[in-house]
Amino acid sequence: MRIVFSALTLVSCLTIAAPLAFAQRSDVDVFIGYSNLQGEGLPGRNTPSGLFDTEFFRNRTTLHGVNAEVTAFPTNVFGLTGDFSFNRKSRDVDFANGRDFMHTDVYYFMAGPSISFRNPSKVEPFIRVLAGGAHTQFEAASRRDVAGGTVQSSFDTGSTSFAMAAGGGLDVRVSENFKVRALQVDYAPVFLRDRSIDVLGSTGVIQPATLEGQRQDNVRFAVGIVF
Repeated sequence: MRIVFSALTLVSCLTIAAPLAFAQRSDVDVFIGYSNLQGEGLPGRNTPSGLFDTEFFRNRTTLHGVNAEVTAFPTNVFGLTGDFSFNRKSRDVDFANGRDFMHTDVYYFMAGPSISFRNPSKVEPFIRVLAGGAHTQFEAASRRDVAGGTVQSSFDTGSTSFAMAAGGGLDVRVSENFKVRALQVDYAPVFLRDRSIDVLGSTGVIQPATLEGQRQDNVRFAVGIVF
């Protein structure tokens, strides 16, 4: 909760600061690029006091994807950003008598205030705070060809939860209407809700189970172009 309160406070401060921004200017930046999501595996329990400890950096899964943003600037430096990203981790293994595969997909859809530090040089830093949602989908399946037929099993679960992001980056101006985003980094936690799923028990009977809600501390990187 302290993280949520701090982020909401920062959003409020950025919003209050908007009228104090530089001269009025109507402008829109569109960003599209490669996204690298360092997703955290779910720990056994939440440890809010352990944020950014050694476990934070150790339990990482890399998901590749795409990130797209639209930022409207009502003033020269203050903007409102809409953000969408999709990242996937896939693992397919073929056997002589079958195949296993696992897919993990994470979709972010967020919006919030941003500040771009425009200056005479070619390098333009920016910061922002975003809030919205994230949809996490996990699918696994197995197929085995055995005498007399084929044995198949599958598992599929997904949830949409509150998510936020706090970060920034560096844009390098190439021309008046074209920039390269050299780096973008966001701390992007997902606050997973409790959810019920059906699993195959040891007796071969489908049984209900509950996954407890936890905070998933993800870090998202992106590079690309701005026009």
